[in-house]
Amino acid sequence: MTTIIPATQIISPFGEERERELLKNARSYVYHIEDGLELVAHCFFPPNHDTQVAIPAIVFFHGGLWDVSMPTQFAPHCMHFASRGMVAVAVEYRVASKHQTSPEDAIEDAQMAMLWLRHNHAILGIDPNRIIAAGAASGAHMALSLAMLPEVLDVGGFTARPLGIIALSPIVNTGKKSPEHHRFTDSKKAHKESPLNLIRRGLPPSLIVHGKSDTIVPHAEVAKFAKQMKRKKNPCNFIDFDAVNHSFFNFNVSAKHFEITLNSMDAFLVGLDCIEPIEYV
Repeated sequence: MTTIIPATQIISPFGEERERELLKNARSYVYHIEDGLELVAHCFFPPNHDTQVAIPAIVFFHGGLWDVSMPTQFAPHCMHFASRGMVAVAVEYRVASKHQTSPEDAIEDAQMAMLWLRHNHAILGIDPNRIIAAGAASGAHMALSLAMLPEVLDVGGFTARPLGIIALSPIVNTGKKSPEHHRFTDSKKAHKESPLNLIRRGLPPSLIVHGKSDTIVPHAEVAKFAKQMKRKKNPCNFIDFDAVNHSFFNFNVSAKHFEITLNSMDAFLVGLDCIEPIEYV
């Protein structure tokens, strides 16, 4: 039986000094407990957020190849989108280096995080029908999985499906010949449920951002994925960048590319009626 934790277990942000600084404006909740391990969602709220007024939310899953925990990767993005009127959430999930877990476990955690947000929408002041899933690399794979898997968790009338997807340098291929295939415990399932093999009509709108010089996730694979998504008539906005590598969109890698990709994300969310356009005077 799947149990959803009510949004009452608040903990203080933790970690290194830099992490504490980046998470100081977040309220941190336990969204799931697995084998005694508390999994945490760091929620950034708009200034003077009135929980009686339901607003859209965006949930971020960090990268790290399902191996490294990077809870603050999307803290700058969360602060931005909170300032734009959304509840922005940075999710911690199980990773191999700390918990000896698999990508399958991480995908399960992503589903639990989405369900937790929806079940606690009234407490958090979130519109349960307007939650965007976003991520980088393995985290982008998790966001895509929420939208594309044939079956996701459905508890108490709420589903783990997102309204839309933002995928930055996404892993789209976990098939038998992919570099990341060995990380999965179920070889057949990893191949069958590879995003490249799950493309069909009726998927949520997506924004995909990738670098042409990515040495971890081949640009050609992501371009192929985006092309096939469009071929199936799915709204898919693919933006690629010349001469940039895997992590180019991160705030601490390139302020220029961080701003460009953030503006692209902004425009995508305006198109989904999640935020208002910026009016320049």
